[in-house]
Amino acid sequence: MEPMQMALPVTLPDDETFSSYFGGEQSLEVTHLKSAFAKREAQFQFTYLCGLADSGKSHLLYATCVYAQELGLSTMLLSLREVLHYGPEMLDGLDGLDVVCIDDMQLVAGNESWEKALFNFYNRFNEPGKLLVVAADLLPNMLNLFLPDLESRLTWGTTFQIRSMSDDDKAEALVKRAKMRGLELSDDCSRFLLTRLSRDMRALLDVLDKLDHASMAAQRKLTIPFIKSTLGL
Repeated sequence: MEPMQMALPVTLPDDETFSSYFGGEQSLEVTHLKSAFAKREAQFQFTYLCGLADSGKSHLLYATCVYAQELGLSTMLLSLREVLHYGPEMLDGLDGLDVVCIDDMQLVAGNESWEKALFNFYNRFNEPGKLLVVAADLLPNMLNLFLPDLESRLTWGTTFQIRSMSDDDKAEALVKRAKMRGLELSDDCSRFLLTRLSRDMRALLDVLDKLDHASMAAQRKLTIPFIKSTLGL
């Protein structure tokens, strides 16, 4: 069965790459994920990313898929938050892909049908040439999973516990992301956004996207007065 085409969530910006990751391209997690691509031909590669909101784990999943596409590999990012209500049939056919990333694993904890489907998918996917990355907000032994065997599988690979971003991290990330778009965002402007808007990184990136379009349309630089006017603050 062919996998359903719900690959990369449209809510994610198109610049979620390893180079834009706030931890840096030389971070242990990025270095590991890149090296996993080279190792997968000899042995199945599994990585578990653990972190709370704004830790950047979803960014790493998306970046992994982008990197896979650049290498010409078939890939899919499955956000369980987006597809949970469709049922575990969403996993059908994914074992035919080279790289699979699964986000929000904690949402299926206690759901017997989903846990069994994920366990069976893991076993089918576990072969040379394949790369699997899973993200959740807690470590496997803290998820209260129904299936002990699934918990065991989730501990087989390399696990990274990623800290949440501080306000300084977020301000720096906004400036960096703006620069990648050819947009100049001063430190003062980034801090203004953090003090006046939600500190959720995804929401902040959505705002940056809106400001980018507004700046291009008006041929204006990003200043605090322009930001206020554009966002109605």
